[in-house]
Amino acid sequence: MVRALLLQVSALLMLSSLVAAAPRRGPRDLDAPQAALKAAPQTHNSGSVEVEHRSMDELYKAAMKENGTLRVSWGGDVQASKNGIMKAFSSRFPGIKVDLNLDISKYADGIIDLAYARTKGMDDGADVAVLQSVHNFPRWKGQGRLLPYKVAPWNDIQPEFVDPDGAYTGLHIFTLGFQVYNPKVTSNATLPKTYLDFLRPEWKDRLILTYPNDDDAVLFLFKGITEKYGFDYLHQLQQQNVRWVRGTATPSILIAGTGSAAHLPDVAQNAGMISFASSNAFTSGIAVQLFDDAYMSWPQTGAIFATTNMPESSRLFLSFLMDDQWQKTVSQGRFATRRKYDGEHIMQQEGHEPTKYVQFMSDRQKVEAFRFQIEKVIGTAQGTNPVELW
Repeated sequence: MVRALLLQVSALLMLSSLVAAAPRRGPRDLDAPQAALKAAPQTHNSGSVEVEHRSMDELYKAAMKENGTLRVSWGGDVQASKNGIMKAFSSRFPGIKVDLNLDISKYADGIIDLAYARTKGMDDGADVAVLQSVHNFPRWKGQGRLLPYKVAPWNDIQPEFVDPDGAYTGLHIFTLGFQVYNPKVTSNATLPKTYLDFLRPEWKDRLILTYPNDDDAVLFLFKGITEKYGFDYLHQLQQQNVRWVRGTATPSILIAGTGSAAHLPDVAQNAGMISFASSNAFTSGIAVQLFDDAYMSWPQTGAIFATTNMPESSRLFLSFLMDDQWQKTVSQGRFATRRKYDGEHIMQQEGHEPTKYVQFMSDRQKVEAFRFQIEKVIGTAQGTNPVELW
């Protein structure tokens, strides 16, 4: 089975297209009529939403006419994610003011809902959201809180990753379930071949993994592992004296021992550790090894909120994420929601169903039940929010 890995390059993800209905205006718009300020959340006629026909230059010109700052809620757990997308977008579209708020998706969605409740539906606290917590988007759509938009390459996006009405779109494919190690310390010839191999004596005290009960993507990875090997696998893994950490980037950063991690007292010990529950996009000095066992993937998803006062800037931002230039950079010829850049064909991977994560996340009762089963074994997540560390 050919396994593919998408390196999570600087932050990312999607959406675009024109909407016939004008977006609702919130309290931030001083010229909004009083009636609009009291209006209830409106739904949109999806039949009126056409695929974006304007070029990026035309979208840019339209966005430049807006006065204000584009607010983006960006799901992630390492500052490099924010820095990468901000630099790329600002260099291509100077003059567009962007306030990109980086936070773990499970916190970001709550902040959005609190803003919506606090303003009685007049402001979601963000114009655009790009999050891992994919279960929120159908709910927000059902509440009439999303502004439908279909980016210019809409018809190139695989239908499994979009809302047919354009309410939200999968921007990139992320994956977890590959090995991360420091090649200066660990030889790839000695690496485990399956998850069972991590239970061997030589890997005791050498595993550093992201808390699955702190990150839903990692939780879903462990769901696949325990379905294959039984829940007792987790008890055996815990006997390996695993070092559990917060944040999917944290294991890679610690194993590399570079940057801010270079000054930690246990830097030498960290270099000899390995992980199968970590991203690797924002760290140099590490290597990645694929192995033929369970892995997971998901479409990082984005949408525009109907309360936005910056509709054209929002469309420009999502269009940028789905544009050829950014998609090529992010996909690197591996997995992508756009067919043109899906070099290893995510929907055709043997024994892998990339839509299962979305299904898993939609059943919150089962998600929380499994989270607490895991937590009973490994304990509650300890440590600082990784966004504040890296």
